[in-house]
Amino acid sequence: MGIITPRLLAIANMIKDEKCVADIGTDHGYIPIYLAKKHTVKKIYCTDVAEEPLNKARNNINSFGVQKDIEIVKSDGISWIKEYRVKVDTCIIAGMGSKTILQILKEDCELIDCYVICCNTNNTPIRQWAKEHKYFIESEVIVKDNDIIYEVIKINKHAGKKIKNLKDLYFGPILRKTKNNKIYFEKWLLEEQRQNKLLSKIPVKTKKYKDTLKYNKKIKKMINKVIKDEFKS
Repeated sequence: MGIITPRLLAIANMIKDEKCVADIGTDHGYIPIYLAKKHTVKKIYCTDVAEEPLNKARNNINSFGVQKDIEIVKSDGISWIKEYRVKVDTCIIAGMGSKTILQILKEDCELIDCYVICCNTNNTPIRQWAKEHKYFIESEVIVKDNDIIYEVIKINKHAGKKIKNLKDLYFGPILRKTKNNKIYFEKWLLEEQRQNKLLSKIPVKTKKYKDTLKYNKKIKKMINKVIKDEFKS
């Protein structure tokens, strides 16, 4: 399917033979369509807060002939899951910033087992949320799509890797232990460059400067580790 970009494919590949999946903020409905075509999910909910994207999704779903497998729901976030009283194996939340995603996650409930999250901004607050709720990281991947680097994280409430320390929060408990990952290396080189520019604009004798400098040192240490692993192979 040509509609599936590397980012959307990475998200879809996190779904493994699950009974029920909900795509939150579906936009064009491409992920639900892809999952329906693969026949890996029995029931798929396609949701958005606005009518326009839902109409686009509805047209696409009909044109691919998978309308029997996908139910369209007009709703803001995941609050509808309690109203429907439906058990959802995985909620997909992608194409948003961490602040918006965290706002959506305030409606987290026992009816949801997992989340697949692809954030447009910093992933640290998402991992922090998982840590605070004592959830696990089941899987993490990094992908480059149209010259933009994305991390895709699967949070599982019952099993996976614990987030134990700041390294896990910043760099991911799974991603940071993955060797020979050039995209991961590139991401943190770019982040180091961005932080250096930011540092040059902050007054030296401030807490913000100290915090940014501390974060910078952690990034440099991680980059050096990635380089070391690269030369080992």
